[in-house]
Amino acid sequence: MQVLVPDGDGPFPAVVLVHGGGWVAGTPSLMNDLATYLTEAGFLTVNTAYTLANGVAGFPGAVDDVACAIRHAAAHTDSDGSVAVVGFSAGAHIGALAALDEGIYGRSCSLPEPVIPDRFVGMAGPYDVSRLGLLILPFFGVPFAEDPELWASGDPLRQAGRNPGLTALLLHGENDGLLDLEFATDFATALADAGADALVEVVEGARHGDLQDPDVVGDLVAAWLARDS
Repeated sequence: MQVLVPDGDGPFPAVVLVHGGGWVAGTPSLMNDLATYLTEAGFLTVNTAYTLANGVAGFPGAVDDVACAIRHAAAHTDSDGSVAVVGFSAGAHIGALAALDEGIYGRSCSLPEPVIPDRFVGMAGPYDVSRLGLLILPFFGVPFAEDPELWASGDPLRQAGRNPGLTALLLHGENDGLLDLEFATDFATALADAGADALVEVVEGARHGDLQDPDVVGDLVAAWLARDS
């Protein structure tokens, strides 16, 4: 877990970054540039690793890890106690589950008190696991037919009502190439139906991988977080 603290006098609003990698790969280093950008913009930034579905099921361990990072971000001496979760691709899926957490994840964390995030930024996120098929099978470790309840519990679209106080920004690249826009719009509708505040922004000309690049999304994410912090 990498923690970056802005220059100047705190406390600072905290951001937890969750990297992509298709649930089976990736490291926090993939988010280093965005972490640096957000820190320079005035956010205490926690760039976290999580359990990869590489020989073991990723769920619920990956969400537990992010929930623990959220607790550490809120408890940091330079944090103002507020936490936003920012995830890219598979990290947006995992981050969404952590942002919707009511305190059930992170129970093995060294910090015992749950923290419920108030903001979520999902970048190129796949929020409807029913549409992902074999791509997300390693995350759950069993096929849908063998444990549909497990898949439902790890599906942000079907868990959207668990944190009605959440404010969400869902970014989708105009030329994503991997996921269609309905992943974002359907999730936004589910959040809104549950009482949350959700906004979808299509990033002009952006491909899937571009949405972790601060040159593409940095200004947009930082401005939105500053508005709601």
